[in-house]
Amino acid sequence: MPPHDPDHEAGPPHLRLCRPLPEGSAGPYGSDDDWRRRPAIARVTDHLMGGTDNYEVDREFALRLLAVAPPLRAMVQISGEFRPRAVTVLARELRIGQFIELGCGLPSYGLPSRPQSREGRFPWPAHTYDVARAFHGRPRVVYVDNDPRVAGHANVSLAEEPGTRHLYADARDVTDVLTSDACRVLDFDRPVAALAHDLLPWMDDSDAAEMMQALREQLPAGSAISVTHTTTDVAPGMMAALVGHYADAGILYRPRTLRQIQSLLGAWTVLSPGILPTALWRRDQKLPPGIGPAAEKSHRLPPGDYSHAYAALITTP
Repeated sequence: MPPHDPDHEAGPPHLRLCRPLPEGSAGPYGSDDDWRRRPAIARVTDHLMGGTDNYEVDREFALRLLAVAPPLRAMVQISGEFRPRAVTVLARELRIGQFIELGCGLPSYGLPSRPQSREGRFPWPAHTYDVARAFHGRPRVVYVDNDPRVAGHANVSLAEEPGTRHLYADARDVTDVLTSDACRVLDFDRPVAALAHDLLPWMDDSDAAEMMQALREQLPAGSAISVTHTTTDVAPGMMAALVGHYADAGILYRPRTLRQIQSLLGAWTVLSPGILPTALWRRDQKLPPGIGPAAEKSHRLPPGDYSHAYAALITTP
């Protein structure tokens, strides 16, 4: 690992390139050459969360997805709202103050149930840095994504605090990520938490397994990995329809069974309460003051059976 350098400013960290996608594949974020005319996962997710950083093609694609999977909006919301709960556990219980958020996506703004201008909204789901700062005076966060459109937003809205960086990179290239200039802000003599939320379903079996193995091998002792992953266990027909629609758009989508997800987690220790539907994992976890929409009476987390995904937090044995 590179030496820890908290004040490192040697060049913009987002310039590291992604791994080239296979010829003819749009990849998880759509094609680079006609990105306004093809749906992109980050923008579709933004739309489903009530955001405005999306285009008509993303909204039309979301409607097609919702037609075959009515719970999809709740699924996306549940996955996003897992982040502040997970970071709270990592920062408070495991006392980890350094984070790598893989596949960070577009910054979040406000509650989908209460549309308002970006300037008037607080981020919800709360960003990783904002949650971690409630427990650590100087948390370190590296946001990673391989969508070039995300990079611009992330550099302005996510990597704006001291100790934060954005890295334009492919999460599958774990060694490149951990040895990048951006990650020099982290101290690899101390534990690091990697967040892989709604990331592995956009990889084939080989890439997903290799990425998780590389994280387990290369993260320092005491580290942790937080995972959410869509599943075929609850509604296989609905998930198959989603897979088909994504395939029509040139996007690989690979929900997995509980057994397959357990295999990806490997031999690391699964933190209590184990592998659960995402909405049920520490559902009543108390968040730091000022983090979360507790005052919003209109806001309720959807039922657990709307998750269609599992969540788990694993730590070094």
